[in-house]
Amino acid sequence: MNNYDVMIIGGGPAGMSGLLWCNSLGLRAVLLEQTGELGGQLLQMFHRVIDYPGLITGSGRELRDHFQAQLSELQLSYRTGCTLEEINLRDRTLLCNGDRLASRAIILATGARKRRLGIPGEDRFSIQNGVSFSATRDHGLYAGKKVCVIGGGDSAVENSLVLSRVCPHVTLIHRSDQFRARPEWLRQARETPNITFLTGVEAKAIEGGEHVERLIVEEIPSRQQQIIATQGVFIRAGTAPNTESFREQIELDEAGYIKTNRRQQTSIEGVYAAGDVCRPVCLSVATAAGQGAIAAKAAALLLGLS
Repeated sequence: MNNYDVMIIGGGPAGMSGLLWCNSLGLRAVLLEQTGELGGQLLQMFHRVIDYPGLITGSGRELRDHFQAQLSELQLSYRTGCTLEEINLRDRTLLCNGDRLASRAIILATGARKRRLGIPGEDRFSIQNGVSFSATRDHGLYAGKKVCVIGGGDSAVENSLVLSRVCPHVTLIHRSDQFRARPEWLRQARETPNITFLTGVEAKAIEGGEHVERLIVEEIPSRQQQIIATQGVFIRAGTAPNTESFREQIELDEAGYIKTNRRQQTSIEGVYAAGDVCRPVCLSVATAAGQGAIAAKAAALLLGLS
């Protein structure tokens, strides 16, 4: 069995920051990432990143490259392509690709993913055929087409503004008339002539032949349906935490995010959580990196190494 002071599960900004700080604090740590590369949600950021202190990058991937170069220079231990077959948080053991690993502390940094609607047609149509989750990446594919954006937060409004520059008409659809997006972006969207707001409705189905042709929405609470002709549907309905592997072992909030205290401690001693998996007040790379550092420091204090 491979034994460590700290195992970090998840290779996004929180996990990478946690690994850096474990090294600084003299902890023997390993980072385990399920996908084939580090970065987490950074790899889904296709716009410039201007709010991470000290760096302005052309995309999240470029910022990831800076993080990874630092890990490599310090020769820190991380594994990608890790299939988590078993995990016991109380014993702080896990089985990854057939290897049994154990540690004195664990940092959960599994992040979050784009929330899906779970409606007919969502999985059927590929990006090229009419369903997308990122306007900053895919707007060029929809130039000259009428599109819909579903959601009420920053990303939905930002996507609508991006699409309005290349599409003749954008319909922004939200189940409420109250938006979570920042006021300045909302103001810009409302002042953009080719963006229409459609509120108080829920998306029910995406339909078409080879390509998307229409979106079926249902009014709340009358349940009266209407058809919107569209050639593209952009889904920006928030995020969901990646807690499926251990949600029966740890205390979560009503939405499935891990509950933590100010030291990033979870309901299990020696188990910490950092980044989007524990729903920080401010969803940002800086917040995730800061929480990774706090979790590493808390683990070091617990283990008497700081």
